[in-house]
Amino acid sequence: MDATLNVRMSTTLKERGDKVLRQNGISTSMAVRALWQELASTRELPAFLREASSNAQEIASRKRALESLAGIAQGSLTNCTDDELDALGMARYE
Repeated sequence: MDATLNVRMSTTLKERGDKVLRQNGISTSMAVRALWQELASTRELPAFLREASSNAQEIASRKRALESLAGIAQGSLTNCTDDELDALGMARYE
């Protein structure tokens, strides 16, 4: 049995990618199968995906930090003990 993937992307990105694939005689399905085959064979992310993954992790880390700061601004940490604040990497300013 075959699996089906549905992917959302901008029309412009799809058109540009399709053009490169067409110029090289490769269908979208062939390109996706080749990527999945590479993942299955190497059990590693290709370099371009590792870079994207680390960028995504950095963004997520920054987002968590901002959410923590927003929580402080809203007073959600005012009831934390000194030990809890230390665990969060914060110090109580008294």
